[in-house]
Amino acid sequence: MFHPPFCPNSECRHHHLPPRSPAWYVRNGSYPSRLSGRIQRFQCLHCGSGFSSQTFSLDIFVKKKLPYRQIFSHLITSSGIRDIARLLKVSPNTITNRIGRMARQAVAVHSSLSAEISLTEDLVADGFESFVCSQYFPNNINLLAGKESQFWFASDYAHLRRKGRMTAYQKKKNRQVQAAFSGHRRSIYRSFQDLVRLGLELQETSRHSSVTLFTDEHPQYARVMHDLTGDERGRIQHLRISSKLPRTVRNQLFSVNYLDREIRKDNSDHTRETVQFARNACNCMERLAVYRLYHNYIKPYRIGKREDSTISHAERAGIPAQRIASEMRTVFTQRRFFSRTARLSVSDRLIWLKGISTPLKQAADYLPAYAWA
Repeated sequence: MFHPPFCPNSECRHHHLPPRSPAWYVRNGSYPSRLSGRIQRFQCLHCGSGFSSQTFSLDIFVKKKLPYRQIFSHLITSSGIRDIARLLKVSPNTITNRIGRMARQAVAVHSSLSAEISLTEDLVADGFESFVCSQYFPNNINLLAGKESQFWFASDYAHLRRKGRMTAYQKKKNRQVQAAFSGHRRSIYRSFQDLVRLGLELQETSRHSSVTLFTDEHPQYARVMHDLTGDERGRIQHLRISSKLPRTVRNQLFSVNYLDREIRKDNSDHTRETVQFARNACNCMERLAVYRLYHNYIKPYRIGKREDSTISHAERAGIPAQRIASEMRTVFTQRRFFSRTARLSVSDRLIWLKGISTPLKQAADYLPAYAWA
């Protein structure tokens, strides 16, 4: 028998604080459903809000149930959206919808578990370039990771302008499409600035008075660090490493170089010279959020060494295995709520609320009402 864990009304006192007894609600009838059978309804005795058992399900408002674990497995092994849609005999839009649901789950789980970390290592940040819609709209996705654990803390999206050699026709078209892009442009400076703020928050959990942030020699990174206040500069030390050095384990930027390689290998949006590039910036970042869940909490830290093949990157970063197992047990079934997800980073908030502009798209991305709850 299902028992609601809290009131879904964000204004109710039983929403954030766990109810002391099950007497906070009453059963209020039921209704039939062709998809899930008979659905039990409830009513909160404090605020009067009505809800059902489906309110707490990841499949809220769906017309057809699909195997989330199967979609997840294909998504992290470079399958395209249409490939998965053909396999499950549904439309690509249906698969995109399910990935969006999993992305919000992944963001919530990451926010909850990363709060367990007491930082014991330095940080590494860098970006890898890809594109959305066409190569006239490149982007830079900045990554922040632990230097030793390769734990992926955050990824942040920034718009770029096309660069490099172009023909006269390409230069003309580039001017036209750039003029038509009326959306909000998120710069590398702003993107990296948000990652540095997150690094400062992580430093507060550390036992050390300062943490070192390794980056390459991108001029925007130096600008962000220069604009920090005096106190902030003392808490985070910036070391610049040449990006021309061999990308070996001895390289100080190995963590982000490793993530760059794995993303390009396992995520179809960023595999070079294919037709599976991203058509929507928000959907692109949602798929990265799902892949981050796999990388941090499922994938082995090392494969060659026996002692490291049994732990994940999250465990290597200091998150207890029991906490990981507890969150992962319900990640594909129990819906996470935006109002109950604390400490969301700026980049994760943009992913959850679909707040990234897609080039040449006139309207904002549709955000379902239940995603705000």
